[in-house]
Amino acid sequence: MAMVSCSNCGGQISEKATQCVHCGVMIKRDNNKICKECGFELEENATVCSGCGCPVDTENNDCSNSNFSENAELKKAKGKKKVKIIIALIAVILIVGSVTAVGIVQYQIKIEDNVKKYGDNLELAADAMLLGASESETCANLIKKVWYNTIFKESDYETDKYTKPDGYFVSDFNESLGNLYWDSDFVNKISDIKENKETVNSFMKKLKNPPEEYEEAYDALKELYDSYLSLTNLATDPSGSLQTYSSDFAEADKETLNCYNAVKIYFED
Repeated sequence: MAMVSCSNCGGQISEKATQCVHCGVMIKRDNNKICKECGFELEENATVCSGCGCPVDTENNDCSNSNFSENAELKKAKGKKKVKIIIALIAVILIVGSVTAVGIVQYQIKIEDNVKKYGDNLELAADAMLLGASESETCANLIKKVWYNTIFKESDYETDKYTKPDGYFVSDFNESLGNLYWDSDFVNKISDIKENKETVNSFMKKLKNPPEEYEEAYDALKELYDSYLSLTNLATDPSGSLQTYSSDFAEADKETLNCYNAVKIYFED
């Protein structure tokens, strides 16, 4: 490689140098042999700049830096667009994931609320049956007492107004029971029992299709409901003989209490 003198300081430099290593001045070269993209000197008949890789215009022995720059800008633009698309996709995924997570949490909360509400209604239904059973028990005991005192002509301050309203016993127990069912206080008690039955029936409709947690409790509640109906029917519509009525009443009363205790264990903490 030949050495030449720097036109500025006279120092010896390579004939291919583009800058003096002594004074730093830029060495002017033939523009046709210099890469306009990077300033590197082009070799004779070069098709690509060995300095930056820019394609060379072989007719002018010059870098086709305009096409190279355009290609570079195009690649750069495409790269930016690709990055934006990726960022957008990530944002969409995060949003969808957040919405899905929130939806799952809300759905789970709703399920838990529904299960709790079901348990509350089941307990209310059992308590309503116990209340109706207690009212029916009071009425059935009075029915049984009026019935018995009429047949055996026994005086009692609680039943005399039904069994001997005129001062002497009526001849038939159906008449004394009729007097009982015409009594305003007793009518109100029977009305309360019937309203209680409507409340209980409403609860039972709501409690169909129990959640898995309350399937056993619901089965126990249905058994309570059956015994409850038997007891309330004895109060609102007595039938049969005094003996069968007393027997049915005792059995229904006992069964209702046992069934309520069986249901109650599902509400204890």
